[in-house]
Amino acid sequence: MQQFITGGQTLKELEMELFLMLQKTYGEMFQQVLEWLDEEIAKQRDKKRYYLKDKRTVRIQTLFGEVEIRRNYYLDREKGAYTCLLDHVLGFDGAKGLSPLLEETAIE
Repeated sequence: MQQFITGGQTLKELEMELFLMLQKTYGEMFQQVLEWLDEEIAKQRDKKRYYLKDKRTVRIQTLFGEVEIRRNYYLDREKGAYTCLLDHVLGFDGAKGLSPLLEETAIE
């Protein structure tokens, strides 16, 4: 806090610095929530249908900046296709790398 008092920053600079710090913190929290949710989905999935192949890293552009998560990648034995259950549960296409909220905000 001392740096804000003696740093000679303008209100604009102070606001931007605080915004960037919060953006980073929220991005880290968002990553943790998504990875926790992915692990919960893995525990509750139909293990006969969804075979856990490995973990894949995806980068998602969000309102908090770029968030990188490691999510589970499955073989759907019924469909014979690979999938990420996290994407289906949250209703987004992780391969696009863009959060629906950021996409909507950008369009507006």
